[in-house]
Amino acid sequence: MKEAALPEGGGVIMGPGTLYGSLDRMMRSGLVEETGLTDNERRRYYRITKFGSEVFRAESARLARVISAVHRKAVLEGAQG
Repeated sequence: MKEAALPEGGGVIMGPGTLYGSLDRMMRSGLVEETGLTDNERRRYYRITKFGSEVFRAESARLARVISAVHRKAVLEGAQG
């Protein structure tokens, strides 16, 4: 939650319910898994799965195409106006 709130983490403020709900959905989808490591009874660590990495790469590429299209459109509209 602390890292997500940082600008480089997206500047997203989330509570425990949001974080653990998201982790639960990602685990059910096979995107992340628990590592089995812990340093106390309450702390759990997660890692991205191979499938999760593939989904991440595909989504990153999709977002890059969207951003590129937005930039092209903004440039074209600016040149016309």
